[in-house]
Amino acid sequence: MNSVMTKQFYKQRSDFEKSCVTRDEKLTFPDGVDFSENIAYADDNKKAHRMDIFRPQNAKDTMLPVIINVHGGGLLLGNKEFNRYFCALLCKKGFLVYSIEYRLVPDCMIFDQLRDVFAAMDFIKKRVKPDGGDLSHVYMVGDSGGACLITYANAIQNSYKIAKAAGVKPSDLHVSALGLISGMFYTTKFDKIGLFLPKFLYGKNYKKTPFSKYVNPENKELVNSLAPAWLVTSHNDYLRKYTINFEKALAAAQKEHELIDYPKNKNLTHAFSVFEPFLDESSEVIDMMTEYLRKF
Repeated sequence: MNSVMTKQFYKQRSDFEKSCVTRDEKLTFPDGVDFSENIAYADDNKKAHRMDIFRPQNAKDTMLPVIINVHGGGLLLGNKEFNRYFCALLCKKGFLVYSIEYRLVPDCMIFDQLRDVFAAMDFIKKRVKPDGGDLSHVYMVGDSGGACLITYANAIQNSYKIAKAAGVKPSDLHVSALGLISGMFYTTKFDKIGLFLPKFLYGKNYKKTPFSKYVNPENKELVNSLAPAWLVTSHNDYLRKYTINFEKALAAAQKEHELIDYPKNKNLTHAFSVFEPFLDESSEVIDMMTEYLRKF
């Protein structure tokens, strides 16, 4: 069964990458952004350990607030190139933006993906000042699976118990707030995600491990470990219930957060601000999210 699923994962990844070529033909990279791509954050020559950097052209010597973007794709596909236009638009709001790549399932588990995120964060910490960034104002933004990944990364950073259970050493780069776009927060529900993904993410016997209680993102210790969070979903987001339910957990814990839930609109699908970054509503999302992040 695992062999069949693995082949399916690779096919989905291949199909996605082919679709990106067609998408790129329709989109234009915004003006006013200096863009550096494929910078290695680890010394292993792996494509998965690279990042792109976006800097406003009109901000020469300014200490810019920093956004670290983690792309989505259900943790099994996606790439930083897909988020390029979204990151450029974030950058134009006056941010130094780092967009990171990471290994994908089934080539690794979520703990390896978290190690990749932390390795990138450690690398970013060393170069933020030379890049013109402000270490006191660092934020993380993720969509779909990327939102899930940064949620767990932030909790691990702020909880020794969760870090120990995951067996992952966190980065000490402080994150002031999170932007969570159509988050794939739940990975073990009885649905099309939870039916096949958990064993690939956490291991076959994960229910017997110390991390098992944290696969539920509503775990009180996990929720209480999180930085302030801005969440967005939409009526036509197929994972809308994930955001709605996770927001309820944040509210119950009295955690600082804000939720935006767009009404019914066929154009506003899952993570629409990343998939279709030039929509008017996508511009609204970027405006609202960056305004929220700047408060912290």
